[in-house]
Amino acid sequence: MGADPRTPRPGRRQRLRCLSVCCVALVVWGMRWLWPLQWLPGWVVLLVGAWALLELVAILLLPQRWR
Repeated sequence: MGADPRTPRPGRRQRLRCLSVCCVALVVWGMRWLWPLQWLPGWVVLLVGAWALLELVAILLLPQRWR
């Protein structure tokens, strides 16, 4: 009577979303020197970084747990 191995563990979607946002933030920040990304204003880069920071804070303060 164990847990079904196919069901995702709690917090998996939250951690995956945080990882993807952090990767997007690093790519946008690191590739700003490329031609298409040079058109991005600085506030867009800061907005993506702030979004990644909020996702990380959400994981630290409100982790999803088993019910």
